[in-house]
Amino acid sequence: MKHISELHESNKGVSAKPIFKSSLGGNTTAIQLLRNQSLKEHRSKTDALLICIEGKVFYEDEDENEFELFPGDFVNIKADVKHWLESPMNSQLLLIK
Repeated sequence: MKHISELHESNKGVSAKPIFKSSLGGNTTAIQLLRNQSLKEHRSKTDALLICIEGKVFYEDEDENEFELFPGDFVNIKADVKHWLESPMNSQLLLIK
């Protein structure tokens, strides 16, 4: 058994590590954002679910959605919608596609 934070290098500001891949094509990625780090604007080719596991994250997208995510909160991300994240504190997330 591992803790999600053990998947990432402790000094890397933004880190994404695949942790599960389904034989049907879906996957789950563990994301780490350290304090005052950002995940730059990008698009997902498929719909996705972003879940905050630890910390606090600000999610924004080109459709003018803005959410403050705390542990247990999640947001559905539509395919091909540009979005980005900012983290005011060390945070851990799961991205499911």
